[in-house]
Amino acid sequence: MSRQTDWFRIYDSAPVTDIDLAAPYRKDRSYDRGATWEDAPEMRGEHLKLEMTETLLANLTIGIRDGVVVMQNPHPMGGLIRYTPIR
Repeated sequence: MSRQTDWFRIYDSAPVTDIDLAAPYRKDRSYDRGATWEDAPEMRGEHLKLEMTETLLANLTIGIRDGVVVMQNPHPMGGLIRYTPIR
């Protein structure tokens, strides 16, 4: 399969499809295995879906617990990314 075909297959599959596109999330990043987190601006579910897709495409790990998504950063800087729903 091509990368594009794999990307759309992942984007259109669970757990990525479980994310509400319009839901607000707080996105945090950690570069020390989760010991400390730095805040980033508020994001929407669409941003989370895109990053989840890239993470799974790169064969990296995603964990979901009580609506909070923590994943390995698929970008060269590495580290972890945490999306927390804003309620």
